[in-house]
Amino acid sequence: MVILDSVPDLEKRRLAALWALDILDTIEEEGFNDLVTEVSETCGTPISLISLVDADRQWFKARIGIEDQETPRDVAFCSHAIQTPSVFVVEDATQDPRFSDNPLVTGVTGIMAYAGAPLTTVDGLRIGTLCAIDTRPKAWTPRELRCLERLSRVAMALIEARAGAQIAAAQIQTLEDMRRSDQRYRTIIAAMREGVVLQDRASVIVEHNAHAARLLGMTEDQLTGRSSADPDWSLIDGDGKPLPVDQQPSMQCLSTGKPVLDFMLGVNLPHEERRWLNVNSLPLHDGDDLTQTLTTFVDITQLKLQEAALIEAVDTAERASAAKSTFLANVSHEIRTPLNGVIALAKALSRLEMPDRQREMVDIIVASGETLERILNDLLDIAKIEASRLELEIAPLDLKAEILTCTDLMRLRADSKGLAFDVQFSPEADGPFLGDALRLRQVVGNLTANAIKFTDSGKVTVRVEVSPASGDDCQLTITVDDTGVGLDEAVLPRLFERFVQGDDTITRRYGGTGLGLAICKNLVTLMGGEIDARALPGQGSSFTFSIPLKRASAPDTAAAPTLWSDVSTPKPGQSLRVLLAEDHPVNRRVVELLLEPLEVELVMAENGAEALERFGQSPFDLVLMDMQMPVLDGLSATADIRTWEAAQQRPPTPIIMMTANASPAHRDQAIAAGANGFITKPVTPDTLYAGIDAALAVKVAAA
Repeated sequence: MVILDSVPDLEKRRLAALWALDILDTIEEEGFNDLVTEVSETCGTPISLISLVDADRQWFKARIGIEDQETPRDVAFCSHAIQTPSVFVVEDATQDPRFSDNPLVTGVTGIMAYAGAPLTTVDGLRIGTLCAIDTRPKAWTPRELRCLERLSRVAMALIEARAGAQIAAAQIQTLEDMRRSDQRYRTIIAAMREGVVLQDRASVIVEHNAHAARLLGMTEDQLTGRSSADPDWSLIDGDGKPLPVDQQPSMQCLSTGKPVLDFMLGVNLPHEERRWLNVNSLPLHDGDDLTQTLTTFVDITQLKLQEAALIEAVDTAERASAAKSTFLANVSHEIRTPLNGVIALAKALSRLEMPDRQREMVDIIVASGETLERILNDLLDIAKIEASRLELEIAPLDLKAEILTCTDLMRLRADSKGLAFDVQFSPEADGPFLGDALRLRQVVGNLTANAIKFTDSGKVTVRVEVSPASGDDCQLTITVDDTGVGLDEAVLPRLFERFVQGDDTITRRYGGTGLGLAICKNLVTLMGGEIDARALPGQGSSFTFSIPLKRASAPDTAAAPTLWSDVSTPKPGQSLRVLLAEDHPVNRRVVELLLEPLEVELVMAENGAEALERFGQSPFDLVLMDMQMPVLDGLSATADIRTWEAAQQRPPTPIIMMTANASPAHRDQAIAAGANGFITKPVTPDTLYAGIDAALAVKVAAA
């Protein structure tokens, strides 16, 4: 219980405004539930609320993802949010001293991230919030915050419209009590801001106020005596469709004898003007007999226009996001094709004998191409993250093998700089787990590559620890330590933001885009974990991330297509006939040049349809099939080849699928179509030769 004499004046006014709305402790209502659903879907959060901050509690008018109807005000995030006119944001409550020991953070609710837009009355009083809540740290996007601001205004308009409807209903009841006192009754009707219409049992208007005539675009004489069934009415429902007579609020009220509240309809006025009204109709009885209806209505045209503008703004933003994604995908494809040719041919050149100076030039070409490829991948990942299109591929994985696959490559970089490099595993890291191997390697690779890049002497250490939680649940913690240049403590709070690096000197000396750590944070957050950094200038850095994992049974790899990447040596003189299906001439020429040392007979097709035709003309030892081609794509062509072989009772020919995307989904599609193996672009000598060796081994084993 609050004693108002002890409350500051502004808080008194705020509480008075909240109580005047008469909304606390009311039942659920569809319109408010729709709003919190929209917030959760837009922001991608499990919890969203319309929270009204009372004197000593916050009460939820609508809620998703939380059972409690109210919580104490002294632990409420929303109590902080109403102190500011803008959206109040917390990205990681455990790192915020205001909330780190809050029971809503440390308890079963487990709040980690919060964004709340205040619900502000026309008098500027903030009575509560429309908020989105996540149970894991979250970097809120500008689009999400703008959406919260817009929807908070819609929520406030709904609250005020609801209060207006209640007031109107109360006024109608008062009018019913007073209608035998005719003079007082007429005076009150005339003074009301709402349009008021009294209709008899036949729906004929017997009384109205002047405001009703103005809202309906008529004179008072034109309105008197008109019935709801008059064909001159031009009414529409909320979707803009003609409103049948029997669905008009007053007609529903007359037919059922029950109130019809908060009904929205549009009136098409002369001169092509449309006015939107919020209508309430109440039945009036004389004893047990329904004799009249009293209908009030208010102009909500401006609110309807704001709603339409909001819908248009959301549609525009979604179209812009889709256009950006399409543009990036197209640009990525156009850049990757020539880039793949540069990298593949440069690596092929590096296998030849040449003077040291020329080898140095070739090595620079390879390194520059791979750097450009990494930057391109980072940009695409950022675009997917912004569009909330980055999804995890959860599957059984060998944790130790996946980490070593990544760190073994990094060890070569460390060796080239003369750095000591150590990878340590806790005993619990053995065995299969469930997780996204690709994204796990991406985070480990990025952190390790940074450690090596920023360390000129000393050591880089990778520590992998698995801590049991309960049952099959575990916590994976990976720490990457280095003895490099370190970081200024002032930079640490912003380190995981996009385009942020230690300082301009570091950028000039070491290069980089400033995207890698931002991507790492987003990936770790997506995996349900946290990432942190500790560093001092000149004393090295330590990056640690933790994610939840589950133990799994041993992965079934018998049916999975092979992703070939082991180094192999070409074996000339095998007299192989190889069919290459590839639509881009540069990529065809690259494969042709890489296969020259093998002395194979190469037959080329520019699309899947041509490949089918060539395949049916003569037998081949191997098929190299691009996944994405015009006319007929590689997946369809592979499936058609398998169908043709079965019909001809021919043994299956090894088919290697080639694509720039090595996601588990693409591998699943490849094996479903009938492919035996999988090579990622850019096609290098190592991956191509290893793929051919493995494919031929499969063919020999099958024979």
